[in-house]
Amino acid sequence: MQEDDIHQLLLTPLADRCWRLCDRSVSGSDAGSVVAYVELLDDGAYEAVWVSAGIGTARFATLESLLRAALLLLERSVSYGPLKPSPIPHRPPAHA
Repeated sequence: MQEDDIHQLLLTPLADRCWRLCDRSVSGSDAGSVVAYVELLDDGAYEAVWVSAGIGTARFATLESLLRAALLLLERSVSYGPLKPSPIPHRPPAHA
């Protein structure tokens, strides 16, 4: 991971201590651009509610550590494009 990778992320203010964390490499009109919702807590920690790149919430001591974690999640969730679905085995109807 390089320092410039963090610039792929954008924090957009939503309220006084809340932000939306977006991935600039995804179109802003695509809901998949939202990586997390971030809140600065009273104890000075940052809490991320992961949206597109993860599940659940996580707390971070610094904003930089949150951004680095977001980049790791994005790297792990890279799409390989559409995949052929697994076929569903066909079974004849049950006889009564």
